[in-house]
Amino acid sequence: MRVNIICVGNDLLMDDGFGPAVARCLREGYELPENVEVLDCGVMGYAILPDLKACDLAVVVDAVDGTDAEPGTLFSFDPEDMQGAAPSEMLSLHEVRFADVLASARFLGATCRARCFGVQVENASPSELRCELTPRVAAAVEPLCEHVAAFLGEECGIALTKRG
Repeated sequence: MRVNIICVGNDLLMDDGFGPAVARCLREGYELPENVEVLDCGVMGYAILPDLKACDLAVVVDAVDGTDAEPGTLFSFDPEDMQGAAPSEMLSLHEVRFADVLASARFLGATCRARCFGVQVENASPSELRCELTPRVAAAVEPLCEHVAAFLGEECGIALTKRG
C-alpha cells in the first residue's frame, strides 16, 4: 500500500503553516517506511492531483477554521465532511477544498482512499507575514503526528516509529 501524507499550508501566514510544521515533525521525528511519503505541498490546489493518483491512501494535514473549538483543537474527518460546508461550519483556509480536488482526482482515475487531519487555528491572517505558529497551535504539532501514526497503524498496519 502506497501512502502519501499531504501537508498543506503557508509558513508565512502563522497558523496556516501548521501543515508544513507537521511535515517537518514527521520527517525529523519518525522513521518512515519506504511506502510512506511525506509531502509539503504548500497551498491546496489541483497541483496535488498526481500525488493523489500515485497513492492508495492520502492523509491530508491542514489548518481549519470555523469549528467553534478552541485554537489547537485537533480534528480527524473524511474529506466529504467539508464538502458543501456552510460559512459557519469548518472550513479549509484555502480557496480550493480538498473534497473538490479529490473528486477531480477520482474523475481522472485516482482510486485512493483519503483521511483528513486538522487543527483549529488562532491566527492565519496576520497583519504582516510571520513564520511562526501561535503557541496553542504549535503545541498541537506533535500530538497530530501521533494521531497520524496511530491512524496508519490501526487502519493500515503501517508503523511509523518515533525516533529517539
